[in-house]
Amino acid sequence: MDSINQSARSQLHGKDITKNRQSARFNEKFSGKLKEFFVEELKDIYFAEEEILKGLDKMEAAAVSLSLKESIRDHHRETEEQIERLKEIFQLIGKEPSKKKCEAIIGILKEGETMIEDTDEESMVRDAAIIIACQKVEHYEIATYGSLAELARTLGLDEVADILEETLEEEKSTDVGLTELAVESVNEEAKEEGEETIPTNDANIYRKEDLPESDYGGPKGSDRTYGDGTDRGTDEDDDTMYIEEVDIEDIEDIDDMEDVEDLDDMEDLDEEG
Repeated sequence: MDSINQSARSQLHGKDITKNRQSARFNEKFSGKLKEFFVEELKDIYFAEEEILKGLDKMEAAAVSLSLKESIRDHHRETEEQIERLKEIFQLIGKEPSKKKCEAIIGILKEGETMIEDTDEESMVRDAAIIIACQKVEHYEIATYGSLAELARTLGLDEVADILEETLEEEKSTDVGLTELAVESVNEEAKEEGEETIPTNDANIYRKEDLPESDYGGPKGSDRTYGDGTDRGTDEDDDTMYIEEVDIEDIEDIDDMEDVEDLDDMEDLDEEG
């Protein structure tokens, strides 16, 4: 019986030591420079979250796909909740909620606006740009909340750390969701938008590298070859070849086509044939 009582007393004593150590850690460090730095960083992310709300509104308005719009709306709601958590944290540490201008988030959001402006409206390329812009915001938040959570633990603010880690997990989840959206649909659709369409015979335009040698100038025996009959030939800045109603059989060697620059050259070849 005595051994049981002694074990129970030992366990209680151990809990008291742990509690005293946590209290000492809080009293010793929370009143110092680390506390001041921690509070300043809270003000920084509090400002940042308010700016992110504005940025998300712009991104949702510019997004094309419904899935991306929905993802942004979800993050907007989460951000509002995260702002309320920050207010709670200020209360827990005995401070009034206040903001400090965050130059980092201003720059990230400004870059996002530029990416939107640099892409075409109603295009999936713009959606791809918006996802990248959103993920840059997410990565900033992940770095901030992860670091603040560790500082809170160091300061003995375990309840505060738990709140910060809850937000951290939300940011990580949002980042993963954006990656999945990009990989599963947006990126491929954006790629398809950018693929060059090869001109058809109906347009009477060909690109040499897109045609096999047997089709230079159109199907053999047809009245088609390079040049447009108006002394224009090939544009210096483009390798597009224009169709002319000249018998392909008049040109003995297809390599001679490299030297054909205008209609006069074609006529010379015709005389030689």
